[in-house]
Amino acid sequence: MSDPRNAGVPVITVDYGVDDGEKSFLSRTRTAVTQVTRISSDTLAQNVATLCQYVGGVFEQASTASDTLELTGLEVHVQVTAKGEVRLVGATSAEVNGGMKLIFQRRAGGSV
Repeated sequence: MSDPRNAGVPVITVDYGVDDGEKSFLSRTRTAVTQVTRISSDTLAQNVATLCQYVGGVFEQASTASDTLELTGLEVHVQVTAKGEVRLVGATSAEVNGGMKLIFQRRAGGSV
């Protein structure tokens, strides 16, 4: 039986393009093309691991920033690109469409 990781991880991407025709004087019509691409599970794993290293550093710095407050967890939202890049989502509202929610908790024993 073949290794399912070789087939890649399916990722849904949306590419926003601009139509040649104009809708009005000030704006063009936009089209959205949704497609499913596959990315290497190894690439995705490496990029998530890199993000975890960054988050660990942020967690450690934030944990020592206050003598009166304790940071016990950190929640981040990320999106995965068609190339397997993992990017933090900076939303201007509470609603985040798509992507992944990663929740980091302090390990037992106090280290990240």
